[in-house]
Amino acid sequence: MATAQTILLHQYDTSPFSEKVRLALRLKNLAWGKVDIPVIMPKPDLMPLTGGYRRTPVMQIGADVFCDSALILREIERRFPNPSLTNGGHEGVHAMMGTWADRQWFNASVAVIFGEIGDNVPEDFKKDRTELSGRPFDTEALKAAAPMMRDQWRAHLSWVEERLEAGRSTGNGQWLIGSKPGLADVHAHMNIWFAMSAIPDFAKECLRETPRTQDWFDRLSDIKGQRADVIESSAALELAKHAAPRLLAASVGTEPQGLLPGDLVAVAPDDYGQNWVEGELVSAGPNRITLQKVKNALDNLHIHFPRAGFLVRKL
Repeated sequence: MATAQTILLHQYDTSPFSEKVRLALRLKNLAWGKVDIPVIMPKPDLMPLTGGYRRTPVMQIGADVFCDSALILREIERRFPNPSLTNGGHEGVHAMMGTWADRQWFNASVAVIFGEIGDNVPEDFKKDRTELSGRPFDTEALKAAAPMMRDQWRAHLSWVEERLEAGRSTGNGQWLIGSKPGLADVHAHMNIWFAMSAIPDFAKECLRETPRTQDWFDRLSDIKGQRADVIESSAALELAKHAAPRLLAASVGTEPQGLLPGDLVAVAPDDYGQNWVEGELVSAGPNRITLQKVKNALDNLHIHFPRAGFLVRKL
């Protein structure tokens, strides 16, 4: 039974960013609950937890809500440091790799996958993704671009192969950084998993050219963790209503915009899904910003966002 201490991942099974978090949870062998949410809007039990942020996944622990997989992974590592996934001495590298995987490589994945399967995508999905991205979901344009984007996808994959090959000289060729799997592996795994799930023939063809990556991907995919408890979204929402967030000092560092605790601010992703979330600033630093008393959300929550990849404006 879920409690205010349970990791609840609001996700859907085909979400590549959810798989990134699921893999990290398996590597740490953590107990968790999955809250299956709709692939497209509306998401009536999620919006009161996020104040309108709609991207997947979202992590909830009691009345603390964490938006975006980059921050979710950082928070999991902070709260549950053993076994560590950060490979000491390489701090920061994982976040850089995450940005590469989430943006450059993921954009190529989307173009290749939907260029191939776009004709079979339901119209309501196309409409939803048009609203999410702010650009038309143009199947014909995706088909036309797919050959060039396959080249791009294959080029990103080759970097993983090069890294694994280079690791042989230090005896650490099994994983991307160090002698055990970590966040670098989690980030790089995502796009291969996405392609393998959606267009397996293309993914397998590419992996035949990268045998070390094939072996690495198979070993990562075989890692087992604890089976997730299935939690109804209504139950997760009810749990949040009766919980309290972790104590958090009202503080800011050197904020370029001069933000202070108590300021009314709005936060949104800087690329797509720009639904501005408005609330009162609790704390802000280089890697995280936390809001409370968020408009259109439960009033007892702390809602946390990363800074890289997100815009903040004072209201």
